[in-house]
This record gives sequence, structure tokens and C-alpha cells, in this order.
Amino acid sequence: MNNIKNIIFDLGGVLMNIDFQRTFTAFEVIGFRGAERWFQEPEINQLCMDFETGVYCSIELRRKFREITGFVCNDAQFDKAWNALLIDFPPERIKRVEEIAMKYKTYLLSNTNPIHARYFNGELDKHFGIESLDHLLDKAWYSHNLGYRKPDERIFHKVLKASHLIPEETLFLDDSELNVKVAASVGLHAIHITPEFTLIEALAPY
Repeated sequence: MNNIKNIIFDLGGVLMNIDFQRTFTAFEVIGFRGAERWFQEPEINQLCMDFETGVYCSIELRRKFREITGFVCNDAQFDKAWNALLIDFPPERIKRVEEIAMKYKTYLLSNTNPIHARYFNGELDKHFGIESLDHLLDKAWYSHNLGYRKPDERIFHKVLKASHLIPEETLFLDDSELNVKVAASVGLHAIHITPEFTLIEALAPY
């Protein structure tokens, strides 16, 4: 703990509450029958992962999604359903991160995409007057800009190198046990965030 100088946060399940079921339900509401089953299909799953690593832009994602599923809706309907899983930023978490940012260098590393990023940064601005996560933290790193997704260890190496961080001086917080294990394997101090062990509790020693 004493040698920690940098803290890297995950987004969903750490800074922001999320629920994937909400997106499945939102697609059902606009007429996409069997939405949850479709999102489990290998072709759609791969499309989503490719979107999160910058292979496709938002326009290409929507077009390919329509081609694969045959489901047609306008862009606004699609984006609203796509973003439904993003619930909120609990105020106590934002307050704690602001406090932490006064003592440590702070970063975000999130598997995400341009549609989500536009929305959650908008929510941060609307509810807290913080323009984006780049204004809350020293730097927000997104998978769609980096070309890799967690748990690929290359994404950790890329962020560490680009941010000039020493792994042994860096704490990583994520709600995925696999991501935490890979982060630890590259030398980071890694903590698994769960509903029973929240961000607030994890940051208590800091």
C-alpha cells in the first residue's frame, strides 16, 4: 500500500452500476424478439468484441447488427437500447475518486465502445458537472482506442507504457476476477471488486 502511486479503475461494476439484462429488455421493448439469445450468438458476440477493439465504428456496428439479425430500427432507438445497461454513477463513488485523485495519479481502463462512451460521459456531465472521465481522472483509456480488450495482457502493457507507470506502484480495480488475475500476472497490485467488497471498501486504506 505504501508504495502505490497510481490507481487504475475499471468502469462497469466499479465506478458505474451496470446491468446487461436492461439492454436485452430494452431491445425487446422496441420489437427485437429473442434479444438475449441473439446476444449470445457467436456472430453477434464477435461483432460486439470487434466494436470494443475499434475494428468497426458506430455506423458499421449498427449496419452489421441489422444484417446479422434482420432487426431494423432507427439509430436513436438502437443507441437507447444499447446504452440501457449503463445505470448510474453513485455519488459516493465519484466523491471518493475525487478525493483519491488529490493523492494519486488516477486512470480508467475500460472495455467499452464509442456509443457507450458518449453516453456515460454525458451522464457524468449532466449529474456532476464533470465533462468526461478524462476530467475526473488523469487519463481515461478505452479498449476501442487501444485495439485490445481486457483480459488480453497486451492492453495492460500498452497502458502502462503509454502512461509511464511502474506496475509495482500501480493498483488496479476491476469487477472481473479474470481481469484481476491477468493484471496481477503483469505485476500490478490488483483487487477484485464485488457487490460485497465495493470500491469504497477497497479504497479505505488509501
